[in-house]
Amino acid sequence: MKFFKIFFIFSFFCFSFCDAQELPKEEYYQFSYNRNIEYKKDTITINIKNPLFSPLRVNIFSSYLKDKKVLDDTVKLVIKENSEVEIKLSAKNLESSQFNFKMNQAFGDDSKTIKHNNLALPFSKGKTYQIMQSNNGSFSHNDDYSRYAVDFNMKVGDTITSADDGFVVGVIKDYEYGGNDRKWRDFANYITIYHPHSGLFTQYVHLKKDGSFLKVGDAVKRNQPIGLSGETGFVSGEHLHFNVLIPEKGKTLISVPFSFENNISSKSLKKNMKVTNK
Repeated sequence: MKFFKIFFIFSFFCFSFCDAQELPKEEYYQFSYNRNIEYKKDTITINIKNPLFSPLRVNIFSSYLKDKKVLDDTVKLVIKENSEVEIKLSAKNLESSQFNFKMNQAFGDDSKTIKHNNLALPFSKGKTYQIMQSNNGSFSHNDDYSRYAVDFNMKVGDTITSADDGFVVGVIKDYEYGGNDRKWRDFANYITIYHPHSGLFTQYVHLKKDGSFLKVGDAVKRNQPIGLSGETGFVSGEHLHFNVLIPEKGKTLISVPFSFENNISSKSLKKNMKVTNK
């Protein structure tokens, strides 16, 4: 009885401590790209470099330049992998401090044809894991970005492997905590890999702090160990969130159904099922 009381008090303390963790003060981004804007001799020059081995969509807008009739609308670019573009806009008598350019970016080329292929399970051969949350799960798989994701009950420190050959286009590794509250949603560690032969992107989410073996730009092979599972971000417990995504017009990426080897369809996986990587 005494042991039970001590265990209960310790568990309660740990739960309270974890639940009381403050959100990180710094927000990290999975990749960066170079942008330069120069106004000289009545010409605005915009130079954008895409360092990724993936196409990058960039939208550029300035309400000031629209008012001055320099821009009619948003400039939409698709920059090829590992390349750069330069735009020149003729504009006289402007105040460069008033440009207020807004730029947003998204992975991929939304005009590229997607070629679905069977993927490898995202964990080592011989391992078996249970499904914690399947497609359209009510906890967090209920929007366009995560609808067809699958959660495996991997423990903190378990090895994650790549689902296919590709290139790393995003890594976040510096968050330490998570919690069962949507306020933690933007504070997960994860890896994003682009698979050029298919056009698919795969994401491996909730990694432990410093749990990535990779950096942006690395080439990876199918079944290669890429990181360690964890419990960062919006979570109800330790697990791996695995998601397959494609570019979508007007959006960043959207989650899509997929298939693993051995005729395992993501749609067939249900909560509490066990999956073995044979």
